[in-house]
Amino acid sequence: MIRGDLLAGVTSGFLAVPQGIAFALIAHVPPVHGLYAMIVPTIVAALLRRSPFLVTGATNTSALVVGSLVATLTARPEDAVPMMLLITALMGVIQVSAAALRFGEAFGRFVSQAVLVGFTLGAATLIFTDQVRNVLGVPVESSPRLMRTIENLVTHMSAVDWRAAALAAATAAIVVGCARLTRALPGAMIAIAVAAVAAWGLGWEHGSAPVLLVGEVPRALPTLTVPPLSVERIETALPVSLAIAILGMVEAISIGKAVSARAWIKFHANSELAAMGIGNVAGAFFGCMPTSASWTRSAIHLQMGARTRWSGVIAGLTVLAVMLVFAPAARYVPRAALGAIIMWIAVLMVDLESARHVWRWSRTDALVLVITYVSTLVFQIQYAIYLGVVLSLLMLLRRVGRLQMVEMVEIEPRLYREIDLDAETGKSALVLLAVEGDLFFGVVDELEENLERIADNGARAIIIRMKRAHAIDATAAEAVATFAIHFQAAGGQLILCGLQPELHERVVRSHLGEVLGADNVLATEVHHLGSVRRAIDKARREILAQDDLGDRPLVRRAPSQTTDGSSYSI
Repeated sequence: MIRGDLLAGVTSGFLAVPQGIAFALIAHVPPVHGLYAMIVPTIVAALLRRSPFLVTGATNTSALVVGSLVATLTARPEDAVPMMLLITALMGVIQVSAAALRFGEAFGRFVSQAVLVGFTLGAATLIFTDQVRNVLGVPVESSPRLMRTIENLVTHMSAVDWRAAALAAATAAIVVGCARLTRALPGAMIAIAVAAVAAWGLGWEHGSAPVLLVGEVPRALPTLTVPPLSVERIETALPVSLAIAILGMVEAISIGKAVSARAWIKFHANSELAAMGIGNVAGAFFGCMPTSASWTRSAIHLQMGARTRWSGVIAGLTVLAVMLVFAPAARYVPRAALGAIIMWIAVLMVDLESARHVWRWSRTDALVLVITYVSTLVFQIQYAIYLGVVLSLLMLLRRVGRLQMVEMVEIEPRLYREIDLDAETGKSALVLLAVEGDLFFGVVDELEENLERIADNGARAIIIRMKRAHAIDATAAEAVATFAIHFQAAGGQLILCGLQPELHERVVRSHLGEVLGADNVLATEVHHLGSVRRAIDKARREILAQDDLGDRPLVRRAPSQTTDGSSYSI
């Protein structure tokens, strides 16, 4: 157990050092803030979480979002770090609040795979293209918009530095080579060291046109730093903090569920959100970038046999040790080498297999994937995140907003089976319906249309079995009550049966219960289909006592069919 935790923590810690510097580069803040994000939130979250595999720290996507958001919120470069710290603090507060309200499972359930894949592809594209300037040594400004990035590069292609390109190519070769040999080798660290020594030995770091370097990285412990708290700043940063908090929660839950499933252990979403949120709040007071769950480092912990949360603590302490020993040397690292590593990480983000699965599943999912991907490239990234969440909710509403209603027809006396509603539904005096799923505002139009059509066909009594409907909202209840008023005025009778105890009590006390009367709202019974039997017998008696049926059948009969799972003896 100790060996697995130690090996996993040290390995992911060594990987986190170049990643921390690289992600700070993406976020356009000094490298130290990326390194601190690999220390404080990583250790704090590890001490609080229940998963032995999930690792918190700066990530590609969080860095990209921070870089684009801070750029839109600050006019002066010196305001970037204070605004970043405020976003980190607000993000943590939002995540802790979501955990307290037990929203953890909802974020993983209600954001579709199509949105996640589309956003990840978009983020990978932006990150990759943004680093072309560093790999080629082109001194141009970064941009969160793809077309602006391409335009900047095209207009400055004459300034390409072949020395930077050579360092980037060598870095990429070392990283790929180490990855193919074994995951235990810290390929990124080795590549960075080789690139720095090569640039120094060849004299490329000096002269009138030196290659671009990372710059100063102080050898210092994280120190207490208070985020700039003010009503005006909070109002400015809150919307974008919400966007990055949502992204971080979805990312953490998705990664956590994936690694937990592979290890056959239970994933506790709310506990993990609380741990990550508290880690971000703590990190905001120690100069850290916003953090989220890291897929790469979490996978390392899983593969190298981590068994307890102490593996995350070891990872954070490893980054701290490396920073204290080697921080002065980090200033000599060529930006081209870091750019190549970031590009490699961006390539690893691309999951073409998942994209192919989503694309082939349905046209709707494929369209959502494309829309999310394009919006990530075109719009400000917080709007792309919000759009992804809205698209997920619209997909959910589209799927659950379909009324699941069938008619139960008589095969032989007291034996019923389910069929779809059709033009004949309602032409018998008594109509028995069954609904499945919750009745809410999204299905009201279809519910009203079906009931009105059945009434127009001449039905005298309508029974709705609600055994498989566990909830009904105020909009749907009022729609049913309005229909019942008109139906009863025309001599009809509406009966609800099979209601679960809690729902039965709520309906009886509502306006709907007043309209129908307690005798026409029947709770489910111990005996199978007992309330349905009572409803049918009640409706039969009243119809036969009051109506001359003429040629109209009392109940709809269907051709005899073999009894199966959808046939009921009532």
